[in-house]
Amino acid sequence: MLRDYANFCYDQVGAFVLPYIEYFEGLRPQLAKADLEVSLPEYISMMVFTTITVAISIITLIGTFMILTSGIAGLLMAFVASLVSMPVSIVLFYIYPSVRIKNRASKIRDTLPFATMYLSTLAGTGTSLPEIFKNLSKVEEYGEVSKEAEKITRDIETFGMDVTEALKRAAERTPSEDFEELIWGMNHVITTGGSLRDFLQQRSDKLMNDYERRVREFADNLSLLVEMYITVVVVGSIIFTSMSAVMSSFTAMEPSFIVAVQVVAIFFGLPLISAMFVILVQGMAPGGIN
Repeated sequence: MLRDYANFCYDQVGAFVLPYIEYFEGLRPQLAKADLEVSLPEYISMMVFTTITVAISIITLIGTFMILTSGIAGLLMAFVASLVSMPVSIVLFYIYPSVRIKNRASKIRDTLPFATMYLSTLAGTGTSLPEIFKNLSKVEEYGEVSKEAEKITRDIETFGMDVTEALKRAAERTPSEDFEELIWGMNHVITTGGSLRDFLQQRSDKLMNDYERRVREFADNLSLLVEMYITVVVVGSIIFTSMSAVMSSFTAMEPSFIVAVQVVAIFFGLPLISAMFVILVQGMAPGGIN
């Protein structure tokens, strides 16, 4: 879907964008690391076309509504809003690749210990390095690591690169420092004639130790979060309900209003806080912990 939209945007504004591509070269490596399967001209075309479309939509749709409600002043407000939306849209397009890079790097870090153990097992059977990455690319459980292996396999089988060149390209485009170090290490081993199995075994042990450390840190943080959750949600809701009932007897507020506030807090506020807590925990949890 992104690819289709990128092609559409390029068809619309590509001719205007191409002369200015050199000013956006800094985004090119970020697009590769973010695994956005669009070229730099296509991405800049998306940025320009989307920015213009959003600005026009604001000034037409919101402007029409504001004119009907506030007159000419409403049109001026819509015009200002459309002007503000343009730099906001450009900034969002600029930071989106970096957000995806961090997300992919986190996923690779979480699955890399297990993927490296799998690589070590394959290397121990005497499987060639191209076949090792080809097998790894077929294991969906390793997520982003499998995608990186698939790109290495593509470079070797489709583009005709040798293993060393394919590994160098993989190290340059990966968003994960751990995976980059692993790739450079494998490249060093195969060029110096070392034992790939021993290297991968040592690397998997190191990565697994790091993973276990992060799991322990997560367990410690989770216990603290649980205490906060109990204090805020369980104890806090009881105190709020009791205090609001007591305060209603000392104020002129209608009892029905107090009941309505309690209902909103309990049936809407508590589920919202609980959902935020779940999202926070999932964001902190290392991969493999649900």
